[in-house]
Amino acid sequence: MNCKYCHLKTHYIDKCPTIICKNCKEIGHPQWLCKEKKISKTNKTNIISLEKKYYFSDEIKKNTIPANITQKNINYYLNMEKEL
Repeated sequence: MNCKYCHLKTHYIDKCPTIICKNCKEIGHPQWLCKEKKISKTNKTNIISLEKKYYFSDEIKKNTIPANITQKNINYYLNMEKEL
């Protein structure tokens, strides 16, 4: 027997007394043996927080170019070459 978490030879990782569960933060069992299934709840809150984080108003989405800024494309640079 070898525990992959604490490296003791007295038990496996499934029965490790020092392992911390990532779902419920309790000591004594790994996340795949957790009886509280909080994964689905955290995924829903993560999706909601991402939507709030990346929410843009319509004014930002429009991408309007102000009148005083010229759009530089290949024709712009060809005309510059002719002027020089």
